[in-house]
Amino acid sequence: MIIKDSFLEEKYYDVIIVGAGPAGITLANKLEEKKFNVALIEAGSEDFSADSQEYYIGENVGEFPQETDVSRLRMFGGTTGHWGGSSRPLDAYDFNNWPIKKKNLDPYVEEASKIIEVKNEFREVPFPNSKNLKIIEFQVSRVRFGEKYFNDMKNSKYIDLFLNTNLLEINGENGKFNKANCLMNGKKINISAKLLVIATGGIENSRILLLNERKEQKLFATKMPIGEYWYEHPFSELGKAIINEKIINSYLRTDLNHFVNMYHTGDASVTYSIAPTENFIKDNQILNSCIWLVLHKRTNKGWKNLLKDLFCIAPELSNNMLKLIDRKVSCGATLYSSWEQEGQKNNKIVLSDKIIDKNGYPGPKIIYKKSNLVKRTAKVCVEEIGKYLIDYNIGRIRANSFLFDDEESFISGAGWHHMGGTIMGDNPKNAVVDKNLKLFGSKNIYVAGSSVFPSGGHANPTITIIQLSLRLAEHLSKII
Repeated sequence: MIIKDSFLEEKYYDVIIVGAGPAGITLANKLEEKKFNVALIEAGSEDFSADSQEYYIGENVGEFPQETDVSRLRMFGGTTGHWGGSSRPLDAYDFNNWPIKKKNLDPYVEEASKIIEVKNEFREVPFPNSKNLKIIEFQVSRVRFGEKYFNDMKNSKYIDLFLNTNLLEINGENGKFNKANCLMNGKKINISAKLLVIATGGIENSRILLLNERKEQKLFATKMPIGEYWYEHPFSELGKAIINEKIINSYLRTDLNHFVNMYHTGDASVTYSIAPTENFIKDNQILNSCIWLVLHKRTNKGWKNLLKDLFCIAPELSNNMLKLIDRKVSCGATLYSSWEQEGQKNNKIVLSDKIIDKNGYPGPKIIYKKSNLVKRTAKVCVEEIGKYLIDYNIGRIRANSFLFDDEESFISGAGWHHMGGTIMGDNPKNAVVDKNLKLFGSKNIYVAGSSVFPSGGHANPTITIIQLSLRLAEHLSKII
């Protein structure tokens, strides 16, 4: 049922879920299967609204490349309204900092794949003649949660979807939540339930808890690192190359799903998703990464400069390269990457003292900087691919200068993958929620979404968000 105006405050729900993005919608649907009564509170409307989006305005300090009201969507379906759809679960070694392991989420990957309507195929194969690299597989979802699930919510007997409803405060005492104070279309209402789940995204989850931490109701433990260890997936073009197309395709072509027209390089382009192996990551003490080697038709733009640079650093290759060009068997290639950033205490979400939203509450302030390890990870991975091309005389890479100049910064395109801030752990001194996503010190408040990720590997977080929501639904259904 859709709740837009009138509401009976006497109604008592099993669960209130704040936030109707992939985490909140997945959780609500699973609890509905168990016939639990759910109040799903969404601050936005069914569709995008510029007026609603203004609530997401925040403050950036440091290197975060997007404004806070651009990198997320305040509407039913959340940021899936503009996500690219690239999907892959985290690797087993991405869970080294988690209180759970990959095997704890594996039982939910099949259902998560069905939800986003992709094949449960996320394979990897060894890189030919290399123990340090592997070729990995992504699936691409076309699902928009808002479009897919709105009618289901409208017709649901167990889910009440509150649109245009802002959470103002969470209330209770002695660690036990009992009601949410909200503003629905300008009218204050109270919604009561046995349990509360905050699922408002990788920025807003921290903001809500920071706002409520100021109160003296003691609904959760004090001095937790709320907002801290916040991070993104750095993204950048790392370099260009000349490659023998025929040979590289004979080496790397597999039956894995490949991206088409990646970064608008044309339908005839070929993309290989390359990642470092676990041993290579450990031996080099770097982070996880994915580099997309995109083969595409050459353009004149920058071609002469690329050749000049290559000939200067490797003059013995000049004749071979010219022969490749004359035979039309070489191609242009571009290396892009989205890779891991470690969570750092000083990268965080705090409350702004400059931005106040229309309800009179401080907006978020993102304090963010990339570490030296981030740059070194990209450099080491590009060098390894470059070495491979040299060893097998397939081509040469001209890497971007920022990888080798400690003084040169780079602007990350970022993946709009907001993670951390309410991370999962075993101790409230260094985490905010436990392995079941319950707030430390609380009896009945939970957090869902990528804000609970202690680390995020390189893979897009959506499918892992859904896996965690499915696992949380199973846990809550046993205790309600």
